[in-house]
Amino acid sequence: MIVQNEAKLDRDRALVAFLRARITERAPAADERERQLLAGTQRVLDEFAANFERAAKVEHTDYFPGQIDALGWSLRCTAFAAFSEHPDFQMDFKP
Repeated sequence: MIVQNEAKLDRDRALVAFLRARITERAPAADERERQLLAGTQRVLDEFAANFERAAKVEHTDYFPGQIDALGWSLRCTAFAAFSEHPDFQMDFKP
C-alpha cells in the first residue's frame, strides 16, 4: 500500500509540474476562450496541488480523498486530451 501511494504521489507531483509548464507555455498565445479554459484548469490544478499529498494520508472512507481523486482524474483527462502529443507527457498521466 505504501509503495502504491508513493507511486501515485510521484505521478501526481509530475502531473502538477507538467500542467503548470503547459499552462505557462500556452497562456501568452492563447485567445480569450483558451485563456478562460487555462484559467479554469489552473484553479482546479491549484486546489489539487494544495491538497493531494494530504489526501493520500487520510483514510479513504473520508469524503475529502474522494474529492481530490476526482480532481486528479479530471486533470489527467485534461492532460491527455490537450497535451498527450507533448514530448514530456507521461503515460502514467493517462486516465
